[in-house]
Amino acid sequence: MEYEKKNGVITSPVKMSTMLNKIMLILMLAFICKTTQAQKIWEERTGCAIAQGDLAPGYLFAQKTVTAYVEGDAALFLDNNFAMEGALWGSFATAAAGPTGIKKNEALFWGAEYHFLKPSRWDPFVSFTPGVGLVQVAYSEEGIIKNTPYTPVPLASASIGCNYYVGSIFHFFVKVQGVVGQVTSTLPTTQRLDELKFTGGLAFNLRIWKPKGYRKV
Repeated sequence: MEYEKKNGVITSPVKMSTMLNKIMLILMLAFICKTTQAQKIWEERTGCAIAQGDLAPGYLFAQKTVTAYVEGDAALFLDNNFAMEGALWGSFATAAAGPTGIKKNEALFWGAEYHFLKPSRWDPFVSFTPGVGLVQVAYSEEGIIKNTPYTPVPLASASIGCNYYVGSIFHFFVKVQGVVGQVTSTLPTTQRLDELKFTGGLAFNLRIWKPKGYRKV
């Protein structure tokens, strides 16, 4: 590799390339920040909807198992602070390490969100969403592995999260959701479904209707 000496400092092509990459990254971040600040955001949330979907991990406490889901949810703002929320979770990797345990854990949630701040880029919130799960569990009985039928299970859930609005079209979000419930079905003992679920990523915004007195285009 060739080296070049300038003003008493030895510089290699690798170092020059690394420095240029850092400069480009800084310039790109500065451009994104400037563009973000220039984008208009909602001045009135009433009548607006948000929708998001992603791959979401979780953790089942009873099984000490990491889980994985495909998740999608949407919310509709009834005013600047309250929104109705619905979410659908489909499991695809909730199998326990062993042959027994929760194998399928689908869920539907519906409830309300409360947003603490007036419309701004930062939007922390909490939500309370009861739901129903559709669960299948594998268990051992007299040395034989059996599966329960798909069983509907009542669930309770609460979440805390935060949105960051880049503009009126989309925003970034993070959310942590706690779920509690239990399934009996044909199991010899009750199986707890207590879990933490984690979501985050990009979400989209859409105005469904304009509230009375709202003149912004």
